[in-house]
Amino acid sequence: MNINYIKWLTIFGVFAIISIFLVQIFWVRQAFTISESQFDQSVNGALRRVAENIAINNKTDFQQNNPVIKISPRQYIVNVNSEIDAELLDHYLTSALDYFHIDQDVEYSIYSCFDKTMVYCNYIQKKKPQKEFSTPELPKFEGLDYYFSVSFPHYPIVSLNNIPMWMITSAVLILVVLFFIFALFVVFDQKSVTQVQRDFINNMTHEFKTPISTISVIQQVISDPEIVKTPQRLATYTQIIGDEIRRLNDQVEKVLNITQLEKQHFDLHLEDIDVHEVIKQVVFNIQNTDFEKNINITQLLEADHPMISADKVHFTNVICNIIENAVKYSAGEAEIIVKTESIDQKISINVTDQGEGIDKKNIKKIFDKFYRVPKGEVHNVKGFGLGLYYVKKVVDAHKWNITVISAPNEGATFKIQIKSIS
Repeated sequence: MNINYIKWLTIFGVFAIISIFLVQIFWVRQAFTISESQFDQSVNGALRRVAENIAINNKTDFQQNNPVIKISPRQYIVNVNSEIDAELLDHYLTSALDYFHIDQDVEYSIYSCFDKTMVYCNYIQKKKPQKEFSTPELPKFEGLDYYFSVSFPHYPIVSLNNIPMWMITSAVLILVVLFFIFALFVVFDQKSVTQVQRDFINNMTHEFKTPISTISVIQQVISDPEIVKTPQRLATYTQIIGDEIRRLNDQVEKVLNITQLEKQHFDLHLEDIDVHEVIKQVVFNIQNTDFEKNINITQLLEADHPMISADKVHFTNVICNIIENAVKYSAGEAEIIVKTESIDQKISINVTDQGEGIDKKNIKKIFDKFYRVPKGEVHNVKGFGLGLYYVKKVVDAHKWNITVISAPNEGATFKIQIKSIS
């Protein structure tokens, strides 16, 4: 998938998510406002009905357009023109609240402006459990003779219970957003895998093309009948052909080995081996291999108990891959230190180089199949990106532990800890 297409898809998706969130927030706020307005209208209607009933009972004129005054989000006062019977007020309030479907606990108090005192207070319980209520401090309002105050102590400022549909749509929106994020993750992950596989194919093509080209050129040369007159030259070409064939065979073996490691379990032929002996042999072989650069490998074999139980072939390949990797990624002359030490009942094998180092964000990826540390457009290090993947598979199969300590331009240290045989 084209990178620009993915980029624009991501931008559009993020824009769409933000837009949906903004619309959702707007409509939720609208729903909250409507919910608050509906509650306020219901309370006003119920309290006005109570005031009318008190006026009818006391045979006084009910002339006010709206005797209900809202003094806080959850507190109202109701003005009446005569004394208020507490028992009747309790009855009228209960009836009015039931009529308007206001299922909330209510605190109410009666205040006499003539005596400047609160003459009565009570609590109507609609919900369980009942909580102790505090007597409100009621001020004197100019122009009011008798009034009662009503408050709803347990009613939230925003009532989600009145808007269950918005809760459902919000949950659906969150699920959609999570699905979109997951889809983006899958797309980017697939793109990364595709890029890694493409790099592997390019590397493999390059690795195979070079020896094939060499063999092809030599085949044309030795097809000349005159070549038999120079046997030394013919022997040289024959040796080159053999070297290139071995090189091709080694590359094929690497790919086949990885195929075997893809199985959940592969056979380990465990035996007691001397770590120091294996390291010495691997170092000798590498120092006698043409890497087109100077190699200086220092061996500090200080472990007291170098004997371990392992598959010798796989263990040898692990040490070889790590050291070869250090050589390949060392700019100029390769300075490498191979050190062993005993820690508790384990032997620690440390391979340290003075190479280019690895950025922290790439350290977790270097053991992935086909992964190679990106270097822009420069591809001066040969390989398929299978060496460290193989190392990790073998280490995990033996239940060992491997860690990497590195930073850009500061080299890298690969540390393997293995239980030793006392």
